[in-house]
Amino acid sequence: MDSNAPGRFGTVDSAHSGSVGRAWLTVATLFLAQIVSTIDRGMLALVIDPVRADLGISEMQIALLQGFAFSIFYVTVGLPLGAVADAVNRRKLLLAGIAVWSAATVAGGFAAGFGSMFASRLFIGVGEAVLGPCAVTMISDLFPPERRGRPMALYVFGSMIAFGLGSLICGLILDLAPQGAFAGLPVIGKLAPWRIAFVLVGLSGVVLLALLATLREPPRTVAAAAPGHEKLSFGQGMRAMGRQYRLFVPYYLALALFAVGGVVATGWGAVFLTRIFAYDIGSAGKALGLAQVLWAALGVVAAGIVVDRVGRRFGVAGRMRLAAGLTVLALPSALPQFAGSGTMAIVMLGELMFVMAIYGTTMLSVLSEIAPPSLRGFAVALYAFVMTLIGGSLGPVAVAWLTQSVFADPQAVGWSMAIVGTLAFTLSALLAFVAAAQFQAIRKVT
Repeated sequence: MDSNAPGRFGTVDSAHSGSVGRAWLTVATLFLAQIVSTIDRGMLALVIDPVRADLGISEMQIALLQGFAFSIFYVTVGLPLGAVADAVNRRKLLLAGIAVWSAATVAGGFAAGFGSMFASRLFIGVGEAVLGPCAVTMISDLFPPERRGRPMALYVFGSMIAFGLGSLICGLILDLAPQGAFAGLPVIGKLAPWRIAFVLVGLSGVVLLALLATLREPPRTVAAAAPGHEKLSFGQGMRAMGRQYRLFVPYYLALALFAVGGVVATGWGAVFLTRIFAYDIGSAGKALGLAQVLWAALGVVAAGIVVDRVGRRFGVAGRMRLAAGLTVLALPSALPQFAGSGTMAIVMLGELMFVMAIYGTTMLSVLSEIAPPSLRGFAVALYAFVMTLIGGSLGPVAVAWLTQSVFADPQAVGWSMAIVGTLAFTLSALLAFVAAAQFQAIRKVT
């Protein structure tokens, strides 16, 4: 049976509202929102050591700030917000989320200790928790399944480029601040350079809010009017997903473990360069940021072509197998310990962004087809939840624990990265293959 044929999860009609130009304008705005809401991740990864020194906190506490603070928010609020995105005006929900994100990012620049910085990171999670379900469901409503690869790739590109931009911008600020470039600014002029970076980036959210206010809420698509495939309620959709746990469990676990491996490079790459290859922090940020942006640009171009072609020829199962192969290609990003030079380490760390651009596009495209239409927002929120709860929390903590408690040497961070990244990526690839096999088995009986 054709893997794109209608199944028990339903299909989406191919009509999409509004003009093509308006649809792409919406995607472009969501792309910018993705950059703004994720850029702080790259910034914090770059300033780990200055933040530790300024706030007087440990390696493990930094790891908690990198991921665990987001996880708490997703556990308590993120998943309900995903369900809310299935029922309310998504443009208004986005406006509220980005407003909270902006205020929390600015507050991080004034944090006095671990507790206040933790609170800032927790509320920064609002922007990301709201954006994912709103953006993916809006793209799904604006484009039919066979044309979602390119818009989804552009949206995912936002998160990829955000890491690089965060490192670049923060690196520039860290270079310029000691020269007095910000001395004349009110309130923030005398802050530490890393604090100035957080405040300025948080204030950029005001521009994004103005752009989001111009968007229109697209009408929601409905399930195809085929016998037995009527639109499901939220409860019915949850039961449908539960009945197919053999598909959804390996799918979500593959995502989570990919995130564990990915955070090795994004969370600890800059620190690795400063500790092992003696880069100063500004130079590390600019070099790694530029590499991440260039690799991400190549990845989004490839994703816009590859994901749609694989989907048309091999269907959803083919896309899952593509994700498994991409996970293997991400392994070098976890192995900068073996690079031999700082330049090669930067190439290896940046390569992850190429893989992530295609991987994220692939997995979101898969989810938009296998999740019941009435649960798309919730399914995307669950996507972000497992990547943040398991990947965003376990990844940083595992590296920090190995470095601090097992090796007891900050210079051993490269070995910690290699152990965590290799195990996580290998398991993720295996689980993606399992999910592909389960999808094919489901299609054979429907």
